[in-house]
Amino acid sequence: MRGEPKPAGHNAGWHERVRGYVESGRRIGRVRVVRRPLTDYQRYQFAWGIPGNIAAGEDIRVLDVTRDDHGLPLTGRDWWMFDESRIAHLNFRPDGTQINREAYEGDPARYVTWKRVALAHAVPFEEYAADLDA
Repeated sequence: MRGEPKPAGHNAGWHERVRGYVESGRRIGRVRVVRRPLTDYQRYQFAWGIPGNIAAGEDIRVLDVTRDDHGLPLTGRDWWMFDESRIAHLNFRPDGTQINREAYEGDPARYVTWKRVALAHAVPFEEYAADLDA
C-alpha cells in the first residue's frame, strides 16, 4: 500500500511446495470468497500473493458474494479440504493472524457441497482481476 516493490523471492517457499505438488501429479487450488469493497489484505493478496501462486501451478478462483451468497454459510470461518474427505478449520485472531488449525472430525459431506457450489459460481482469478481494472 506504500507503493514499495515486492521483495525478491516473496512467498518462494510456498511456490516451491506448489510446484512439487503439481510435478507429482497432484492438484492444488482454492476459492477466495470476497465481498466488495476489497479489504486491504485482499488487495495485498491480489497484487503480491495470488499471481505468484498461480505461476507456480495453483488454481485460484474468486467468488464475489457482494450481491449473492449462493446459499453458502459465510460465517468468516476459513477451512481447507483434502481429497474431499478431510477438513481443517483455520482459526484467526481479530487482526487476521492465524492462531492454529484444527481437524474437523464430522461428516465432510456439507463441505463437499459447499466446495461444489463455490466452484460453480467462482471465476478464474485473472478474469476477476481484469474486471477490477476495467
